[in-house]
Amino acid sequence: MPVLTEQQRALIGKESEPRSAPYPVNEAMARHWCEMVEDPNPIYFDEAYARSTWLQGAFAPPTMLFTWCRPLLWPEAKWENLISKLQLEGCTVTLAVNAVQEYFMPLRYGDILTVTSQLSSIGDEKTTRLGTGHFVTTIDTFRNQFGQLVGTHTFTYFTYRPHQAKGDA
Repeated sequence: MPVLTEQQRALIGKESEPRSAPYPVNEAMARHWCEMVEDPNPIYFDEAYARSTWLQGAFAPPTMLFTWCRPLLWPEAKWENLISKLQLEGCTVTLAVNAVQEYFMPLRYGDILTVTSQLSSIGDEKTTRLGTGHFVTTIDTFRNQFGQLVGTHTFTYFTYRPHQAKGDA
């Protein structure tokens, strides 16, 4: 079954090199996002309204944090993340378990973000109704062009070998 190697254990706690977002935080993408999720909050686009709040200006929806640093997939992806280095033998299925984002400061239009990724933990082997594998947690840390922490994204998933159905060889 999926036993962790020393090389895989050595990945725990390692942080990737910073990766820059392909585009600055921008109003056009934020508008598409807000239309998609039907979020009419005026603080994102009504500058006069936004200046009247404690935020003193418009900002991008915080829930877009992870979106800004997604690497381009076309014409071809040229990035490697820590998860891609963690291939657990026999674990052919991955299931998202939990995602938590924390926001520390507003994302202003024009901000240029960078992200670093860290493999936070790999749990001991577990057998569930789905199969046998490991719970893995990663943490992405987002900073603006001034190096200020703007947010984190903690993601836990279960990577496992599915149980064989009765009669399967």
